[in-house]
Amino acid sequence: MPSFHYDSPATDEQWQAYYQFRWQQLRRPFGLVLGTERDALEDQAYHRICLTEDNSIIGIGRIHYETIKAQQLSARIRYMAVAAEFQGLGIGRELVTQLVADARKCGMADCYLHAREEACGFYQALGFELKEGIQSELDHPHFLMQLRLD
Repeated sequence: MPSFHYDSPATDEQWQAYYQFRWQQLRRPFGLVLGTERDALEDQAYHRICLTEDNSIIGIGRIHYETIKAQQLSARIRYMAVAAEFQGLGIGRELVTQLVADARKCGMADCYLHAREEACGFYQALGFELKEGIQSELDHPHFLMQLRLD
């Protein structure tokens, strides 16, 4: 079994590889151009990466915090991806666990995400509740999923 380690991108090279991986995994399959893998909340978010022994990025995830319904603080997970050849090894589970731990540490009431239809079972196994279908910026079915943290 290969060994992996988890971190946050730190160097310019890691940030470039992180965004390239995000685009390749999550945007390019839908025909979206390079640059669409970023949003205005990058500098306010907590980013995680999974690296191989040779420091290649094989998994990513991000969480940021929002005020929902007046004063309730909520965490939103976005841009989760694990390279196809490394899926099923617990990498996604560990990334979500680390992101949720950060949300708990920051006192968030809940954590939510918009899951692609094929990922709903994965998130349900981690305790997320399927709420409803939603309209996504991508032409692909997505569902609102929520995890209570209190």
